[in-house]
Amino acid sequence: MFTGIIMPILTPFTETGEVDEDALLTLADGLIDAGVHNLFVMGSAGQGPVMELDERRRTAEILIKHVAGRVPLIIHIGTPYLKTTVELAQHAHQAGADGLAAVPPYYYSDHPEAEVDAHLIGAAAATPLPFVVYNNERYTGINITAPWLKRLAGEIPNLAGIKLSFVSQGVIFSYLEMVPDRVAVYTANTLEVLPTAPFGVKGCIHPPSILFPELAVALWDAVQAKDYTRAFELQGRVKKASAGLGRLERTHGRFVTGEGLRIRGYDVKCYPRWAEGTPLDDDVRAEIHALLEAATPEEATARVA
Repeated sequence: MFTGIIMPILTPFTETGEVDEDALLTLADGLIDAGVHNLFVMGSAGQGPVMELDERRRTAEILIKHVAGRVPLIIHIGTPYLKTTVELAQHAHQAGADGLAAVPPYYYSDHPEAEVDAHLIGAAAATPLPFVVYNNERYTGINITAPWLKRLAGEIPNLAGIKLSFVSQGVIFSYLEMVPDRVAVYTANTLEVLPTAPFGVKGCIHPPSILFPELAVALWDAVQAKDYTRAFELQGRVKKASAGLGRLERTHGRFVTGEGLRIRGYDVKCYPRWAEGTPLDDDVRAEIHALLEAATPEEATARVA
């Protein structure tokens, strides 16, 4: 079972649109040095849905080889079509992935339940690797509810977990109550770590926390140690960083994350892959810098340039 801070690694691109492999591997090293427990590869933040299949295969290969077992790697293999999802799953298995994750078949959000079942069961059956359902109704239009997941657990023997994006704490607890213990429940926001991890949530898969990985790890570790005084203090810092970054992202989108990584010293030339919308000015950059400084634990402040 994958536990702890499962960091969605951003996929950086060159100015001409190719995957920037050097920047990607440098970022992986930095996240591992920051103490993250696992990496989640080519999900939404990792830009998997806007990458060609050859790019996704190559990216999985180079990351698996470079990380070389230092932390487990979960490769997102979701596509709208089962055949391509299975191809990506089998390739990731052969390349040495530790686990796989997939969203339901997106775009066709009017799939009846039986078709979604066939897609997820087929994707999971493609390999013996642990399989994580990436539940993101906002992006896919399909919501794998707790009763639905409980039923799927009886049909997918290697079902290992579910990532719950954009849901309330009450919904998270409904999954904890209903699904088998072997199926880990993962929150998709570090704001949910302190309220949910003591009650059974096994990890956090939160893309914006790539800008404050040390803080996310420190919070998780404090909760696991039952040092709740420290955890409350760290959760407050997470709240401030998440609120500030979220406000900026509502105007500037994922470009905030790319700029934040540049502030942290990473040579991210282009992220996300699409053309910029609302430009980032000096005032926005200064605000991102201040948020990251405030979010970084004292022992790691030198990482924020």
